[in-house]
Amino acid sequence: MLSINDKFVIRTQGLCKTFSIGGVQQHVLNNLDIDIVEGDFTVIMGNSGSGKSTLLYALSGMDRPTLGKIIFDNQNIAEFSNDRLAKFRRANCGFIFQEVFLNDNMSIMDNVLAAGYLSGRNRKQVYQEACDRLQQVGIDKEMFNKFPSQMSGGELQRVGLVRAIINEPKVIFADEPTGALNSANSIAVLDIMNKLHSDGKSILMVTHDMRSAIRGNRILYLKDGVILNEIKLGNYDAGQEQERLDALKAFLDEMGW
Repeated sequence: MLSINDKFVIRTQGLCKTFSIGGVQQHVLNNLDIDIVEGDFTVIMGNSGSGKSTLLYALSGMDRPTLGKIIFDNQNIAEFSNDRLAKFRRANCGFIFQEVFLNDNMSIMDNVLAAGYLSGRNRKQVYQEACDRLQQVGIDKEMFNKFPSQMSGGELQRVGLVRAIINEPKVIFADEPTGALNSANSIAVLDIMNKLHSDGKSILMVTHDMRSAIRGNRILYLKDGVILNEIKLGNYDAGQEQERLDALKAFLDEMGW
């Protein structure tokens, strides 16, 4: 249950998303009310086709709802023009995808700087922050001028993480961020995300992977476009991993996952 003291960074009211496929209306999100608490690491789970990614894209302004309100930082972004929405995303949202989508013709440093410069911030400040952040996630200075094709999948995802946070977004949105990584690289990326969460960042992640999901403190289960239930696990503690996995598995079994 949510506390009356919780501060919401995103709230929806009557959120609906409908697609027309072959002339047939498919209702992916159904009159959905959801609250995303500031400072939480929130995870959305559900079977394939439940609307997880659609919800994430709607909440982040990457896609528009068919009906309803999305109150993000006290503004209904569902009413924004395309230009205003793009500026809002740039200032308030960081994105981590399964595929990193770096520009292959730019060095990894330039990929990060390009995202930072778009915010209009002081360029020296952005450069120094990019240097610091890249080194914090294990990308050493001698790697700054490498191109994406010269780096491993795990390294690229860490660069993607830095790009996502370079503008200090209000919310980091992650869509299956470890889906293309091996076990070691998945753990490294999730450890960085937990460090960001412990530093106060709000994270909203979609995943089907239980070991990724237990990194969150709040897990929402989506079915047929509505939130069926949720479980709170508290902040992640590596020493309690099996306990968290057992609790999540029992919850998912109850949900019919």
